[in-house]
Amino acid sequence: MSQSKKHKVHLVNLGCPKNLVDSEKMSGLLQGNGYELTADPHQADVVVVNTCGFIGPAKEESIQAILEVHRLKEEGRVRAVIATGCLAQRYQQELQIELPEADQILPLAEEVNIAAHVDRALGTSRTTYIHSTPRLQLTPRHWAYLRISDGCDHQCAFCAIPAIRGKHHSEPVEQLVEEARRLAGQGVRELVLISQDSVRYGADLYGQAQLVPLMEELGAIESIEWLRLMYTYPAFWTEEMIALFAGHPRVCAYIDMPLQHISDPVLRRMKRATTRQKTLDLLDHLRQRIPGVGLRSSFIVGFPGESEEQFEELLEFVAQTRFDYATAFIYSPEEGTAAHELDGEVVVEVKAERYRRLTEVQERISGELNHGLVGTRQIVLVDECTPEGQYLGRMERDAPEIDGQVLIEGPAEVGQFVQVEITGAAPYELSARTPQRPNVWGVAGDG
Repeated sequence: MSQSKKHKVHLVNLGCPKNLVDSEKMSGLLQGNGYELTADPHQADVVVVNTCGFIGPAKEESIQAILEVHRLKEEGRVRAVIATGCLAQRYQQELQIELPEADQILPLAEEVNIAAHVDRALGTSRTTYIHSTPRLQLTPRHWAYLRISDGCDHQCAFCAIPAIRGKHHSEPVEQLVEEARRLAGQGVRELVLISQDSVRYGADLYGQAQLVPLMEELGAIESIEWLRLMYTYPAFWTEEMIALFAGHPRVCAYIDMPLQHISDPVLRRMKRATTRQKTLDLLDHLRQRIPGVGLRSSFIVGFPGESEEQFEELLEFVAQTRFDYATAFIYSPEEGTAAHELDGEVVVEVKAERYRRLTEVQERISGELNHGLVGTRQIVLVDECTPEGQYLGRMERDAPEIDGQVLIEGPAEVGQFVQVEITGAAPYELSARTPQRPNVWGVAGDG
């Protein structure tokens, strides 16, 4: 760059792990093109806000983040504010008119040119740019996300993702394996596979889904010890996938399967390609084939036309199925989706009450399941050491950032697997202690 000292950029990441991967890629590009990244927005010349535009509350959070950064600009601390991500992609023209606080509104396709856009915001320029750099890992050193595909071909009535991210498109196997090896070489021991529709990975490139061959290749990378799959669509689980989960020593016995609802009339209105009975059969089969499997799901309450009886059916299903984790979302009407045109709107107060009831049921279940672990020994991946000197970790059934954690008393080491004894339990938190000489393994599950 032409300036004598590096300009600084602060990046605000909002939304899901897929957005975080975009932020990691932009960070790598900015650093590769001579910018210094700073964790302090007060020290930044330019702030990039990677927005989320999935549902109403996420949109509000994104706009609020832009306004907060703009206040720093008014104070003379920041010179420019750039918005990108899903909100910018979905509402670019509207935001350019209604949100003058953002100096630039960039669609997703322009994120690869982020360095040029920062240059423009600062009034500088150069003749050439680096357009391909390793992404800068923003997660802890020992675990990382690997985005295997983007976009989605499903037409779920409530979802705006196809309109934002486009059709389902996969990354080639060779490229993903190369990226995983690079991450492993940097110290990554847990790889978390993410996408909008994981089970259909590769169908667009190879004519049929290639998730199992991909996971087998990733699982063969020596230092990757936990391979975790997220976002599996229930209608397309196969026996081949189940056999992989049941038999591969490095594939986490953990299934993230957003079900959204269980009542057949609601599922039809949602345009979900499954039924109550198919879901029940699949869950029973998974638990038979994968003993001790951890199950996570998510559900929408207050979808248009959802009756009290249909909600009660969902509540009873959650109570009987006993997921390790289940998240409830209040339905948010989104422009451009099929659900936006449906009748039978559920009033706000009823939505809130249903959310409360479902959350209470799941909290009770999670608490009971956790109390059942007291006195057992478990393998935990140590994630961090708090300023107070307490170690935090996760079991195999716990995905990073969204599931529970284990508070560890005793010696441990961040980034290592350690055996602990569970001593206490709350709904989303376990207490544990390590022996005086903890058993630490190079590969999870050995011992």
